[in-house]
Amino acid sequence: MGGADAVDQSAGGEFRFVAGTGRGETIAAPDRKPAPDVSGGLLGGGRLDVGSLRGKVVVLNFWASWCGPCRVESPDFAKVYADTKARGVEFVGIAVKDDEQTARAFVSTNKIGYPSLYDPNGKVALRFRDFPPRALPYTIVLDKAGRVAAVYLVPLLREDIEPVVTRLAAER
Repeated sequence: MGGADAVDQSAGGEFRFVAGTGRGETIAAPDRKPAPDVSGGLLGGGRLDVGSLRGKVVVLNFWASWCGPCRVESPDFAKVYADTKARGVEFVGIAVKDDEQTARAFVSTNKIGYPSLYDPNGKVALRFRDFPPRALPYTIVLDKAGRVAAVYLVPLLREDIEPVVTRLAAER
């Protein structure tokens, strides 16, 4: 499909991404709002309903295989996931606007051990209307009650995300 406002997904080759805004936000517990329902098919098969993870801190990381900054943050996310899973932290990737085979290769190559929803049309992202993304990657962290506790519209490193999820996992 085309049109005056169409985006050429092949423009820019391997590094076609728009830089994030530099804005990250942690939300105080009294101000947190419930996350929308998020569910769908997983890369490689099966289904996941994020609501089934209530009682755990959930990191939703929106990414694409063609996104340069996504490649940078994925090793750190894999390490934080491995180090915090026993403390009640779950990670869920959301492969947005990507080819399924390429997205699966990205997961395999980057040794990502947590599940990723396959969201080729960006429908999951649209459910988070109160926190509109401006670029990939972006990350939304849910507290144990399933409320939005933090929003990051920029790539993250281990030292950015690990203290946040550790603090949220310690909340009662």
